Amino acid sequence: MVSQIIVGIITWLHIVSVIGWTGAALTFLVSIRSSLPKLSPQASGEFIVKVMPRFVRSVQVFTILTLVFGPSLALTMNDGPPNQFNLVSPWSIFVTVGASVGIVMLFVVFFLFTPIANGLVHAVKQMQQNPGQPPPAKFGVLQRRLALIPPLGVTLLLLAEAFMVTAAQF
Repeated sequence: MVSQIIVGIITWLHIVSVIGWTGAALTFLVSIRSSLPKLSPQASGEFIVKVMPRFVRSVQVFTILTLVFGPSLALTMNDGPPNQFNLVSPWSIFVTVGASVGIVMLFVVFFLFTPIANGLVHAVKQMQQNPGQPPPAKFGVLQRRLALIPPLGVTLLLLAEAFMVTAAQF
């Protein structure tokens, strides 16, 4: 009974973390990415400087929480290191592929999204401190790179979720 309650709590925490991570990625893809070019340069700059650091931090937190509660859930469901992680059962194959995609997304978040977003914030701050100067050369590059990450992120997250949901059927 107690183990079922623990599994339920960890399941809930994992699902909420996934919702937060996917929700942030979808928000960026659908709303932020498409709205920034429509704002004035001043408004866009203010948004980037004031919102982007918090947004990046929230994505990082949901990423970590998801990847902490996922393995915790798998281990708790099987009362310790499971023999089901032998890549023979359909469950273990789907969970392993889904987790692997999640780990790839961890690298995307921390080694692509975070440095690009932080670089963009820094470039905008530079521009705000030196009005009238042309934007730093890297500004356009950072904008283009940042625009590529949301579709990649949403695709990978939905793929990972599809594998995990499929695993739950076994």
